[in-house]
Amino acid sequence: MKIRELLTRWVGFVALGIRRTALRATHTARQRIRFSGLGVAVAIALLVMVTGLSVGLATSTTVYDDDIDYWIVPDSESPESPLVATDSPQFSSVHETNDRITAIDGVESSTPVLAQVLRVGTNESDEYVLIIGVINSPALEDVSGLNTDSLTPHDPYYGDGEYNGTWTGDVVLSEGTAELLAVTTNDSVTIAGNRSFTVTDIESQSSDVGNVPTALVQLSELQHVTGATTYDQADQFVVSTSSPAVRDDLEGIYPQSSVQSRGEMTASSTRNSDMALALAATALTVALVIGTLFVVTTSGLELVADRQQLAVLSAMGISVGSQIRLVGAQTLVLTGLGGIVGAVCGIGGIRLINAVAVRTITTEPIAVVSPWFVLYGTGVGLFVGLLSLPFLVVVTRRVTGGKLG
Repeated sequence: MKIRELLTRWVGFVALGIRRTALRATHTARQRIRFSGLGVAVAIALLVMVTGLSVGLATSTTVYDDDIDYWIVPDSESPESPLVATDSPQFSSVHETNDRITAIDGVESSTPVLAQVLRVGTNESDEYVLIIGVINSPALEDVSGLNTDSLTPHDPYYGDGEYNGTWTGDVVLSEGTAELLAVTTNDSVTIAGNRSFTVTDIESQSSDVGNVPTALVQLSELQHVTGATTYDQADQFVVSTSSPAVRDDLEGIYPQSSVQSRGEMTASSTRNSDMALALAATALTVALVIGTLFVVTTSGLELVADRQQLAVLSAMGISVGSQIRLVGAQTLVLTGLGGIVGAVCGIGGIRLINAVAVRTITTEPIAVVSPWFVLYGTGVGLFVGLLSLPFLVVVTRRVTGGKLG
């Protein structure tokens, strides 16, 4: 048989399958057809929702909320980088760059961040503490879960490009740090055995950050203590804005750098694990099993119920092979339609998940919505039909009592 003739025959089978499926869904076998299609649609809808959630966990999602934070971090994989590296890649000329960032329309606050684990001491004890240097501004609120209000604004020790301004000695401690050092507000501490700092406030650290002993100081003063003044270095920038369009401007601040949203930073540990892939794979497996069981059960019952009609077709000279092809075409049409309906409903479910999540537990959508999910759902639906075909072939042959021909 020529390819053209074979293709023509299969087009005919598919067209006839569509007509028979429509007739059965509206007149002769409404319950069985609708129940079978509904089973596939529900399975595909759940698959699409879990897949959207998995992709959202594994990648960044679009930021739409009113409190957007971006991190600008060095590209550590670049072989040639303008960044000045110490133990790890760092940005240079950060005070000047921060002025450029704050001048971008839509930026509410920005600060370079330098983080070092250093020994903090008192007359009685010494402890290693995560020290974070920032440039405070009225619009800057929290850094690493600590409020910056008690830090003197605008980093006064860095004056006109020189480290010769007024030394503030401000330091904000987390409650855990204050307990370790047994200090209170207005007590003095030393950092890395260097200049004296005065505790301006003790803050209850956000539970999202954890209980790591942490302290906030002026960026230039931490640079002075750690020797990072030569190239005006910092590890990253934190930018607060209410405009997602700001991201494009931030991308061009440093050539070898990346801009990440709050969601991307939060999801970094998830990306490094196989959880998202496991969720998607499990959802696919469950959808295939449930969808196949629905189709096999309902279509098998329908074939048994149509024993007389199949016998009439055999009496008319229509071979068992043709009848099996017709059953296969009907099955694929049914599961394909179920896949389309399920995918559309799944996309609606993703939007509902995001709406509930934004109102209750997060500040941005947690699941991804993509029009490609319609193709994905339809493809899985057709695959469910293919998985069902061997069983339906066996049932058809037993019902007709014939051989393939």
